[in-house]
Amino acid sequence: MDKGKFGYKSGDMMVKPTNEEDIWNSKWDIYLKIGGDDTRIGWVSFEGPKEKGTIPISMELLPLYRHRGHGPNVLKMMREWAFLHGNIYEISAECPNDNTDFIHALQKAGFVYREGSSVKAGAMERYSVTKQRSSWLGLYILIGVVGGIILGIALGHIWVGFGVAMFAGIVIGISMDAAENKKRRDVTGRKK
Repeated sequence: MDKGKFGYKSGDMMVKPTNEEDIWNSKWDIYLKIGGDDTRIGWVSFEGPKEKGTIPISMELLPLYRHRGHGPNVLKMMREWAFLHGNIYEISAECPNDNTDFIHALQKAGFVYREGSSVKAGAMERYSVTKQRSSWLGLYILIGVVGGIILGIALGHIWVGFGVAMFAGIVIGISMDAAENKKRRDVTGRKK
């Protein structure tokens, strides 16, 4: 099988868009390696309305491959892949409240219930998962500690070097976190 430019693989499972020219608006075939062959077991898609950093997701597995843990694995793979893209902060799925198989797969993949229209069978519910916020501050504090020790040794004053490098690490970390949070707010239109 030709994996193409956009194939995404995890273990024995791979997803590949059916239209590499429009990956966000086409189905992706789901393949499972069975006996050395890639067998198509269903599809997953980001098709649908996209708005302010949120994209929809839907999935269908062939009946033979349901109830085997493939659904949560595919959803996790696609979540991981989508969040690699800088302007994606939430993945959302809508489904009837009586589609317990899909709801269970969503929950196992880290999706959280957000809202529903009623308790009537077949009413639509929305689940989503949000991209984790970055924390550059912790990384730059660690860099500040190491840099401070090195700078302190070079200057002959360990505490001066340590203080300067820690201050720089904290300032850089806070500014990078603030820039990431501003970008998230600008894309999503949400204050948090």
